Amino acid sequence: MRILSYNLWHGLSPTSLVLFKELEPRTRRELREIAQCELIRSLKPDFSFFQEVNPVATRAPKLRAYIEGQVEFHPDLVGAKFLGVGVPINLNSGQAILSGRKWPLKGLGAFSLDSDRSGFVSKMASWQVREQRYALFAESIFPGVGRVLLVNTHLHHGLEDTLELRLELEALIKELGLSENVHDELILRLQKGNERRLREWEVLQNQIERHSARASAVVMAGDFNASPTVKGGLIEKITDAGFKDLWSWARPSEPGFTFDGVANEANHRLQDDFPSTMTWDDLTFDNGIREKLAALVKKHEARQRRIDYVFVRANSSLKSVQAELIGKPVDGLAPSDHFGVLVDIDFEGALK
Repeated sequence: MRILSYNLWHGLSPTSLVLFKELEPRTRRELREIAQCELIRSLKPDFSFFQEVNPVATRAPKLRAYIEGQVEFHPDLVGAKFLGVGVPINLNSGQAILSGRKWPLKGLGAFSLDSDRSGFVSKMASWQVREQRYALFAESIFPGVGRVLLVNTHLHHGLEDTLELRLELEALIKELGLSENVHDELILRLQKGNERRLREWEVLQNQIERHSARASAVVMAGDFNASPTVKGGLIEKITDAGFKDLWSWARPSEPGFTFDGVANEANHRLQDDFPSTMTWDDLTFDNGIREKLAALVKKHEARQRRIDYVFVRANSSLKSVQAELIGKPVDGLAPSDHFGVLVDIDFEGALK
């Protein structure tokens, strides 16, 4: 079974409620999208999981044509729309699951991962006043494995609370002589991203358990916006639930950075002005303090990390797993700001 997970990058910045800023010239984005399609066709995946497909209603069928299979898609970040019309004008981003032409694909729906359900998104209409996250479910039949539950997701993108960032923030707070109250407030804000992703995982896990009873295997893939090195963090929770991180299985000694501003410099440079995921506009800091805090946050938002995954939980044992990163730059142009994860799995006893 060949599986591809790939964040295709909508290339937009939320600078206006009406029209998001395009981070690159339109002709460059079109070249990236062509490169994505050609790359996907050359890889011939059995199942593909795409995030940030924009506009999802028209791009998903185009991707399907390159794979010559079936597609299920659903919008997730779109704003306020009715029949595709609304604001932001140029944002209608979503997720797609595609199967190769040999394998049937049955959609099971998309599920909000927000516990408070403050908005809604459907193919017909949506109402979002803030970021919402979704998971898209489908199922297929694969020879020698049986029924496979397919789960695609893209979790909250807020700043990740890592040990390295925590230590540097503590040192900076001490250097700046900030009060204990300000210290506590900054730490609370730092923790919010991790906490929200864990809440999203709880909702997602419940949905998986509801739909996996008759499945011989669950394949879950996507952009989790969390690195595997955080002790007690999201990825550890997922593996504790019985899921195997296939990159770690196949290449345990390699970091496998999928978000990498060193190897993918041109695309990451375009995001220099992207709004920070941690703000303190309501706190009374002078400009010098703001600049130092902003520099620290920007450094960690831009750090190399692995945040895109393919997970499997199966009744059958895994006989072998191979994994590689795809979408590296060619002549300076990479198809996305992420590298995709391509995995080949042989299940014990599975038929070819």
